[in-house]
Amino acid sequence: MLTRIEINGFKTFEDFELDLRPFTAIVGPNASGKSNLFDAMQLIAALADHDIHSAMQDLRGEPEEFFRQTAQGQSDNITLAVEVFLDSEGTDDFGRSYKVPAQRLRYELTLGIRYGGDGGPRGVFVRNEFCRAMSRLEDKADYLKPRKPSYGRYTTPFIRKDDVDDALLVRQDGPSKSGSPMRLSLKEASRTALSTITTAEFPHLYALRKALRAVRFLEINPTAARAANDRFEKTTLSPSASNLAAVLNRLRDQTRSDKRPDGILADIAIDLSALIPSVCNVRVQSDDQRQYSFSVGFADDMSFSSRVISDGTLRILALLTILNDPDRKGTLCFEEPENGVHEGRIPTLIELLRNATEISPDPEEVTFQVILNTHSPKVMQALKDTEIVAADVVTVVNPSAGDRNSHTRMRTGVRASSDLIDPDRYLVRAEVDRLLQRAGDAG
Repeated sequence: MLTRIEINGFKTFEDFELDLRPFTAIVGPNASGKSNLFDAMQLIAALADHDIHSAMQDLRGEPEEFFRQTAQGQSDNITLAVEVFLDSEGTDDFGRSYKVPAQRLRYELTLGIRYGGDGGPRGVFVRNEFCRAMSRLEDKADYLKPRKPSYGRYTTPFIRKDDVDDALLVRQDGPSKSGSPMRLSLKEASRTALSTITTAEFPHLYALRKALRAVRFLEINPTAARAANDRFEKTTLSPSASNLAAVLNRLRDQTRSDKRPDGILADIAIDLSALIPSVCNVRVQSDDQRQYSFSVGFADDMSFSSRVISDGTLRILALLTILNDPDRKGTLCFEEPENGVHEGRIPTLIELLRNATEISPDPEEVTFQVILNTHSPKVMQALKDTEIVAADVVTVVNPSAGDRNSHTRMRTGVRASSDLIDPDRYLVRAEVDRLLQRAGDAG
C-alpha cells in the first residue's frame, strides 16, 4: 500500500506532496493533473520491474516530454518518492519465505536526462536512489494503527549513494547476508537498483519491489474484455481486462462448493445487481477447445454473452471481479468509476469500493488500496471528507522575472465549512463543487 507520494520535475508537478489513504478519490476538472498523477505512479511502479526506456514506453508522450517545462526552461531531473506499508512476510519467486521487521519504508528516486553534442536528448538515466526504514515518530498514516506496524531498528539505509565513486550501495539483510553491500555504478545506470532485486536475500527491498509491482491501472478495453480466453491465459486481471473470462473461471473453480456451484461469481452477480438491478447471474462457459467465455443473466430468463453486453456493464463487471477476488492485493488505480453507472447507484458503488479497502486489524490479511480519479459531482457527494483530494492548476507570477508558471495542486483536509483556512492545504466542499461546476461549464 502506498501511503504518500512526492513528485518534482515530472510533467505538471513541482514540489508536490500527497498523503494517500486506503481509499482515495482525486476530484477535479479535466486538465487538472489527475491523469498525470496516475502517470507518475505508473512510472515508479514500472521502474521497479523494467529498465527506464521500457518503463517510459507505456506512458503518454516522449521521454523528454515527461520533464517539466517552465518559463525558465526544461527541468533536467525528475524526483519521485513514495512511502509504503509492507506485508510482514511473504515468499519470493523461488519459493523462499521471508519476514519484514520494518513494514514502513521510504523510497526515493531521481532520474536525469542527458543531451548529446547536437543538443538532442541522448537518454534518461538513474542519478540517485535511496531507501530507508521509517520511524514510528514520522509515521503520519494514522489509519494503519489497527495493524500495529513494526518499524524495526534499522539506521543504515537499504539503498544509498556513495558519492566517492558515483555508485549505489545496496545492503543485504537476508539470513545469509555477507558483510559487503552490493555496488552498482551510476555512470550509465539505465535501470533502478530496486529492479535488480529478485530474491529474499534482500527481504525489505524484495517486499518493496513486490508492493510497487502490485500497483495496477485498470483501463478496460471493451473489445478485448469480450474475447474468449484459452486455458493458458493469465488469471490476474490485466489492465485492459482482456483476460476477464479466464479470471472469472479461476474465481469460480477456486471458490465453488456443492452448495455454491458458481462460487464467488454469485457474490459478483449480487454486487452487479446492486448497480444494474435487472442482473440475476454471471456464468462462465467452456467449449471443446477449452476456451472460456462468460455471460450475464438478466430478468425474464434472458442471458447475454460477453459479445453483446454493453461497454458499461463490462466495465463494472471487471471492477467487481477485482473487488471480489480473494487474492486481491496492492493498489488499484481506476479512472472515472461513474462511467456506465446510473447516477442514482453511484453511492452504492462508492460503498463497495470503500468496504473493499477497509483496514483489518488481522495481521494475516493482505491490505488492498483503491485510488480513483473523477470529475463527477455525484461521486464527490458520495465521498467522505477524508477520502477527497481536490485537484486544480495554480499559476504563480514572478514579477521580477516577468513570467508565470503553472503547476498541479492537490489538497486534502476537506471540511464542510471553516472560518480560518489555509487555501494551499485545506478547502471546503463548496470550493470543490465550484471546481467541478467550472469543468461542466467548460465542457
